[in-house]
Amino acid sequence: MNKKTPYFLSTNDVELISLSLNREDPSAADEIYEVGLPRLLELYTKYGVEGTFFFTGNIAEAKPQLIEMVKNCGHEIGCHGYRHDSQEGFDNLPYEKQIEFLYKAKRVIESIAGPIVSFRSPELRIGKDTIRALESTGFEIDSSVASQRFDGPFSYGTRNKIKWLFAPRKPYFLSYSSPFRKGKSKILEIPVSAFFSPYIGTMMRISPPITRFIEEILFYEARYSDKPVVFLFHPIECVEGKVSGRTYYSKGLKSYFRDVLRQNLKMRNLGVEAVKLMEGVLQRAKRAGFRFISVKKYRDIILENFRGEA
Repeated sequence: MNKKTPYFLSTNDVELISLSLNREDPSAADEIYEVGLPRLLELYTKYGVEGTFFFTGNIAEAKPQLIEMVKNCGHEIGCHGYRHDSQEGFDNLPYEKQIEFLYKAKRVIESIAGPIVSFRSPELRIGKDTIRALESTGFEIDSSVASQRFDGPFSYGTRNKIKWLFAPRKPYFLSYSSPFRKGKSKILEIPVSAFFSPYIGTMMRISPPITRFIEEILFYEARYSDKPVVFLFHPIECVEGKVSGRTYYSKGLKSYFRDVLRQNLKMRNLGVEAVKLMEGVLQRAKRAGFRFISVKKYRDIILENFRGEA
């Protein structure tokens, strides 16, 4: 096998979710603006990272300076839906409601950032109607599928997410019949990296050893295939915190896994410790020869390769 140019896509979800309260909270915008985002942007500047930041529409309304700060540092701005509500997953919303939320979020974000083409669904939840909804609202890229990731009872939308196990690992154009299959839509899916366990900031903080193990597999794969490494992080993770409230979205055993245990796990190694762990990820990627680029620039490379093979 010949070595490929390995690409590292550092993707970041910026939303009003308070980890301490397990729900959206307006104070999260100030914490991200004053602490989380400056810490993360400083780290990205240090390692020459060009990343992609997916903003919800409501945090853009609450704190437009967040988008300005990210844009001024040369990163791509994307959309993360209008709000981050477990009761409004894109996998369950009707087509018309998805269109409404996408247009609403896009208008807010583009009024600050200019044209955007990249989307990631809140909680990584999408359904077959989402593909046409994205096309209708002018998006070209999705990064909501986590191929070969297994969440078990720990997240919402598990009925659809089990299909991640059978989704293509490399970037692919989505099928109109399912976001977990290749098809002929105009939306390029760039999956979030996983190897059964996710390659994301939360797992990095919960178990650095597991993350390093997954990372070695993903780095090897990227060097010998056309699959980029896509890491998912949240600027709020760079803010210190502790459980100060709990919001329940379900009942019984489901609630224990999704709302209690999950929140407790998410509180590990926040703040300065998260920054240190994230720096370790970037250091290892840099030593391994990865090129840091945005989601949009990676799409441009994919399309150029397609044209060259035609």
